[in-house]
Amino acid sequence: MKAIELLESGEEVHGRAYVKLDAGAVKDAVEKLKEGGFNHFVMLSCVDWLNSNEFELVYHMWSYEHREHVMLSVSLSRDNPSMPSLHDVFPQIGTYEREIHEMYGIDFEGNDDMRPFLLEGWHDMPPMRKDFDSQKFEEEVFDSIPEIEEDDDE
Repeated sequence: MKAIELLESGEEVHGRAYVKLDAGAVKDAVEKLKEGGFNHFVMLSCVDWLNSNEFELVYHMWSYEHREHVMLSVSLSRDNPSMPSLHDVFPQIGTYEREIHEMYGIDFEGNDDMRPFLLEGWHDMPPMRKDFDSQKFEEEVFDSIPEIEEDDDE
């Protein structure tokens, strides 16, 4: 696979190149792949591995030239997770970083646009973390809303 050849590491998983990297190596890898024809940034995803006390960020890229999908994976500790921003390589990454920051609490160093994305006025734990108690949140927020009485004019 071209991505594995360019990065000199990784493996093929289900027809895709999968490369596990340290946080400090991701930017160089993304730049190298972009120069090598992987010029479509598809998405950035996040997985919360609560039992391992880690977040996994997966950078998905595609090459029309090589007709190949590559996934770059990096693990971060759930304790004060931080990652260098890549929005200067692909500007659209900044939007994914904002969302992941808001939903999981991961900081992206160098991205100055961390304003609220979906959760305006949110002051609780990031809601996509597996240790977020959604039932408790629902009881605290929605049990305090008065019930609306409906007319039986049918």
